[in-house]
Amino acid sequence: MILELDLIYVLSALSLATAFFSNRISSVFLVLASGILAFYGIQELPMGIFYLVAGLVWVLVAVHSLVHYSDKWLTMTLSGTVLGIIVVLTSTKYIEFLAGWETMTLFSFVGIAIYRKDWKPALTFLAFGELSTALLLAGFALAYSQTGSLAFERLSTQLPLIITSMGFIVKMGIFPFLVVEWLPIAHGNARSDLSAVLSATVTMTGIYGILKMESLSPVSTYLGIFLLAVGAFSNLFGALYSYVSDHVKGLLAFSTIENNGAMLALLGSLELVSGDLKEFVTFSLFTYVIAHSLAKTGLFLSTGYVEGESLTTASSFRHGLSVLGTVLMAMSLSGLLPTIGGIATWSLLESMFMEAITLPHFINIVPIVAGVMIGMGEGFATGSLAKFVSYTQLTKPIKNKQGLILAVSGSLLLVTVGLAYLLSPFKTEVSQLGVGLNSLISSQYQRSFGGIDPLYILVSWPIIALIVYLSLGKRKIRVVDPWDNGSAQGFRYTSFGMANNVRLMLRALLRTKTGSLETSADIFWQAMLVLIRWYLKFSRTFSRSFMNGSLRWYMIYMIIAIVVIMVITL
Repeated sequence: MILELDLIYVLSALSLATAFFSNRISSVFLVLASGILAFYGIQELPMGIFYLVAGLVWVLVAVHSLVHYSDKWLTMTLSGTVLGIIVVLTSTKYIEFLAGWETMTLFSFVGIAIYRKDWKPALTFLAFGELSTALLLAGFALAYSQTGSLAFERLSTQLPLIITSMGFIVKMGIFPFLVVEWLPIAHGNARSDLSAVLSATVTMTGIYGILKMESLSPVSTYLGIFLLAVGAFSNLFGALYSYVSDHVKGLLAFSTIENNGAMLALLGSLELVSGDLKEFVTFSLFTYVIAHSLAKTGLFLSTGYVEGESLTTASSFRHGLSVLGTVLMAMSLSGLLPTIGGIATWSLLESMFMEAITLPHFINIVPIVAGVMIGMGEGFATGSLAKFVSYTQLTKPIKNKQGLILAVSGSLLLVTVGLAYLLSPFKTEVSQLGVGLNSLISSQYQRSFGGIDPLYILVSWPIIALIVYLSLGKRKIRVVDPWDNGSAQGFRYTSFGMANNVRLMLRALLRTKTGSLETSADIFWQAMLVLIRWYLKFSRTFSRSFMNGSLRWYMIYMIIAIVVIMVITL
């Protein structure tokens, strides 16, 4: 195992070093390092899931970069980001983890900055990246004070977990840090391959970090409730803002926040449950990591074939394979079977239902509310991804272009269903319903609760589709002229119009304004502005009343300080 890790480090370092000379050689080294990491992950299951998923993601990204790009500086930033993530995932000490975290952040910062030669989005990314690092440093320092060791060891209190969780949440773009939309800003200004790495594996390190610290810390019910509630809220609002977004990458970035929220809710659940239910929640988390990372990699890579930033006006290169792959990825992120995303979504909602049954009264209200928000979020997510596929794959093609990488990305979401079976703690069969081979993945919390059979659907789905096709024959399509309120303008059905039903129904929340063009205000920014105004008003009042240069007030402060110090020391 040590030799494999050493080889991975050597190959990833060579990928970074050779990027200055050749994009192709650098990409080849990255493919080799990623492939070995994926193989290493298979041997280290279940925690090896993070290695396996990261390796698969980087193989796809490296091949895409090898085929389509040649900029040595952007290739260097991509390789450096990957090297930093490898250090994070394989670290055994706090110092190693922080070194990888900073390496990942700094190379990503440079990659965002030089792609469009615009430093403002990159500086926004860096500011939140350094805030995350500061919180991790504080949490790790506190952990060191408890154990006296720089290695990851068992902790005596939950405080290091709480502080580091805040740092990881920053990196994931979760509420309240989604209020400044730094994640969509960063992804929207990065090249498609770096965007894929940012969404699929950089934010995944936040999930990995919280899970690692949870495994070392005492159980905290209050932290579990907090993570569950914040995760569900972020899932709903990430999906909502993804649905109303018209920006090609912005839509996917908000979708990343939605999925990160779902995984954060599962991390919170791990603090609240035990026994069989904890095993099932862990399974749900791992399947979600697989589903989100693989699907989001392919979708961000697909943006490299799109010209334009607005979905309404965008045009794209496409091929039959790319359409198939993109549809499969959208299905997975929509929670539809037979993809692994369907298993992840089902198991997430099952976890919420079972927690509502098993948790004590009052606390069980949290998973009920969280389940409702997540269910609503999944609905918005389906609409959002349908919009993305429609406006990038089904309209305004420029010309055909091979989409093998996108097809492979989509196919992986079917293939990894087998991995879900391997990870599932509970499998059974219902022979009277024709479900055999222990292919029914079940949920349990002391006793059986529910079940789902993706293999059955995977086999029956094409058979049913073939029967329908043979029964109905060749499809008949009737083409009509678009109707636009009797206008002769002939406007297209825009991406903005597709989301306008939700925009109008939720106008009280989105602060929709009607004028020459309907626009939605950002309620989070408005809340931030209100808080800032309150803070400024309080600061002025406090400074004028108590920090006004009066010697009398300063004498009072000194007396109070002396009394407080004496009380503490005695």
